[in-house]
Amino acid sequence: MAQDNTARAVADREAAEERYKLLNSAVEGLVASQADQQRKIAALTDELRAARSENTKIDTSKFVTREELNRLIKAVEEIDRKREADKKLILDEFEELKKDLKKILAAPSPAPAATSGRKPRNSPTPDKSPEKAPDKTPDGSPPPSQEGVWHVIEKDNSLWAIATAYNEEFKKQGKKTSVKLIEEANPGLKATSLKLGQKVFIPLVPQ
Repeated sequence: MAQDNTARAVADREAAEERYKLLNSAVEGLVASQADQQRKIAALTDELRAARSENTKIDTSKFVTREELNRLIKAVEEIDRKREADKKLILDEFEELKKDLKKILAAPSPAPAATSGRKPRNSPTPDKSPEKAPDKTPDGSPPPSQEGVWHVIEKDNSLWAIATAYNEEFKKQGKKTSVKLIEEANPGLKATSLKLGQKVFIPLVPQ
């Protein structure tokens, strides 16, 4: 499961990077398109100036009609409207990408799964000898009735890491445990307040 989470996190990051590349390519295309539109606007502006200049000449045959001027103005306005729409589209896409990247970067990295032959850093050391629960648990509560081992809490231990380590250790013996079983076997145990040196009973059940 941890490996699946790791693979999913890597896949999410790669997908975000791919989206960023695609968006960057789209932005470059939009910038080029915007530059082309700016050239068209400049050309239309020059045409408008030329039309106004012609309007000052006496030769009325070369006058620009009001209809032509209106068409020219509408063309300029349409180009400007498209430019603003493209700008808004770019900004919206960047905001979405920024949100996706923040979610991926803020997601906690899954704890590595224990591998045979190599102990991960800060992973708990399982007691390899299954035993029946003693007469009393460390907190004085009734002892669990099932088979299991005692574990002494070490630095950076978590119930999830402890359960994973013992599952790996006793897998060949056909036994397993879980965070839920550990909590049920240790009344009052809180996963958020484990203490160094604290003894926790790890129940083992058939797979």
